[in-house]
Amino acid sequence: MSLKKRITSRFYYYQWLFNTRKLRADFPSFRILNIKDTIDDIIKNKLSVSRFGDGEFRLMLPQYELEFQENSEIIRKKMREVIASDLKNHLVCLPEPLATVHSFDIITKYWWKKFINNYGSRVSPFLDKNKTYGNSFITRFYLGYEDKSEKRNLDIIKSLKKIWDKKDILIIEGRYSRLGVGNDLFENAASLKRIICPEKNAFRCYDKIFEAAAEFGKDRLILAALGPSATILAYDLAKDNYWAIDIGHIDIEYIWFLRKATEKIAIEGRHVNEAESQESFDIPEEFARPYQESIILEIKE
Repeated sequence: MSLKKRITSRFYYYQWLFNTRKLRADFPSFRILNIKDTIDDIIKNKLSVSRFGDGEFRLMLPQYELEFQENSEIIRKKMREVIASDLKNHLVCLPEPLATVHSFDIITKYWWKKFINNYGSRVSPFLDKNKTYGNSFITRFYLGYEDKSEKRNLDIIKSLKKIWDKKDILIIEGRYSRLGVGNDLFENAASLKRIICPEKNAFRCYDKIFEAAAEFGKDRLILAALGPSATILAYDLAKDNYWAIDIGHIDIEYIWFLRKATEKIAIEGRHVNEAESQESFDIPEEFARPYQESIILEIKE
């Protein structure tokens, strides 16, 4: 962005922020850990993790659906149950901008303030201002932040990798998520297996997904990248004393960092629902075989 556009954007943002302040007047400031402290808490206490973002909040409300996940009464009920979790082995994570937008770029600041304007009064009753939440942005650590320096991001990635270091992991993901394929994100894991699920409306198969996770996730760290279904899955598995982390977006965010992206770009071999365009879903030949060999089950409707 040119200097002129940047100044104009900042002027517009702060003018807009002032003009819309009454819409946020009653929205509490929630206690949300920073990224590093969230990761440290997960590792130290072996916490399962459910991450809430704008999509999960919308699915708590009856009149909203997502492009890749229809709403239903049971989804709303489960989301509200998860966000109220008080399990000792489970951490509910909220978007950092619900506490502060200080570290974010102007676009992200605007987006989340606008979200609070539109949805704040409807989602805040489900939250506890006396509770300390984890940070949902442990998997969105790069693109929306003002500081895109290599040092900051490598420090976060190093911390994240400690979660699965020398562990047997089970990835539960959508058909075109392909976590770690073609990069070194999980190279320090002891082993990696995958369960492939529908890329759209995965919650229709939720019972099958949960049963498969319980069967194949014994003695494994379960990493779920399955949209809102992963948020619910991590909680339900935690109730049965599995270690499960809702880790969606981490692979895309890592690739954006490696490519020094400044906006949400398409990635070949992946479905990036937030990008304006879409690359081929084909996996490069050198990575296709190990990817296929890692799949132990594919769940279909």
